[in-house]
Amino acid sequence: MNINSQTTPETCSQKQVIQVLLIEDNPGDAFLIRGMLGIKSTEGIDYQLTHVDQLAEALTSLQRDNYSVVLLDLSLPDSQGLATLEQVMAQAPTLPIVVFTGLDDETAAIQAVQTGAQDYLVKGQVTPGSLGHAIRYALERQENKLALQQKTAELEGLNKELRKRTLELEAANTDLEAFNYTVSHDLRNPLTGIKTGCALLSAYMGDQDPRLQKYLHTIQDYTRHMATLLEGLLQLSNISHNAVQAHPVNLSATVQTIARQFLQQEPHRKVKFVIAPHVQVQGDTHLLWVALENLLGNAWKYSSQLNHAQIEFGVTCLAEIDAYPANAKETIAPDQPIFFVRDNGCGFDMTQADRIFLPFQRLSSTESFAGNGIGLSTVQRIILCHGGQIWFEAAVDQGATFYWTLAY
Repeated sequence: MNINSQTTPETCSQKQVIQVLLIEDNPGDAFLIRGMLGIKSTEGIDYQLTHVDQLAEALTSLQRDNYSVVLLDLSLPDSQGLATLEQVMAQAPTLPIVVFTGLDDETAAIQAVQTGAQDYLVKGQVTPGSLGHAIRYALERQENKLALQQKTAELEGLNKELRKRTLELEAANTDLEAFNYTVSHDLRNPLTGIKTGCALLSAYMGDQDPRLQKYLHTIQDYTRHMATLLEGLLQLSNISHNAVQAHPVNLSATVQTIARQFLQQEPHRKVKFVIAPHVQVQGDTHLLWVALENLLGNAWKYSSQLNHAQIEFGVTCLAEIDAYPANAKETIAPDQPIFFVRDNGCGFDMTQADRIFLPFQRLSSTESFAGNGIGLSTVQRIILCHGGQIWFEAAVDQGATFYWTLAY
């Protein structure tokens, strides 16, 4: 038996229409519900009611028609109790269901909510206000439930993808460890053999054939260069493998020590070092030494053609610099220390800046200087391992400045 409330097209176009399936075998209760839903709504809602009095007819109607919500009596001629709810849920798993119950069935109604119903109403206590509130609440709660299920499914998908990526990363790390072993043993040993063989041949030949001596020296130079590249590659890969051991580090003292070593190695150079005093941080002592040694080494190298070079180490903040990453204001606090190494050397063209942290990549303006192209890649990994960022600004023949932050 179907009893449908009728509304004009004009009214429907201005109101929210909620299609309600009422499954109730008591004609009196059905009449009351139909009357309550027929009262003019102050919330701009129009209820269109379809009434059936048996579960079998309800299941057929759910299969055939679209509804917004189900009002369900648990006691029907052809079904009783929670089995009624379970069958409706199986037929329409995404529809919100409001259960009707008698006063003595309240426990069963609570069980029904625990099973999956969105709400329950006690017969004899239903008012137009409570009925409308229950329907709206059921729709809202079901919408939130479905949204949560979708988000959960998406999260499970992301977790599955993350587990897959983790396994791939573990496999890649295993391959990297095997590669490190190959580099440190299987490749370095043959290089040592080649270098030793060339030295023996050179000693054996003496000065008999100058051309042969030249060729042997060339081979030795290439093997030394290859050994340097392998050492740099090993250092680069090991940085990401080793955990950061955070300790207090005096960066000023570290810079002073490295600067003193450079001046001792090339005492003829006229280089002025400007070092900010008492710069203390938390970080890995060894890794920060390697980073500063590379940054200062680059500044030393690329200012070598100047008669009066200057290399500066200092601390600044975001408000005092013009060059910073696009996300700096979101990732760097206004008062967070920003460290820098600046030189007045040959600099480089910023149009090539995207290559500067790539391993084995050298800029055209620096190709006349010795190097293997690994130093800045190493520095970047060290800074990232410390939870920081690194960036730079430079201009040809006007020097370069490297900035970085540390999270420790």
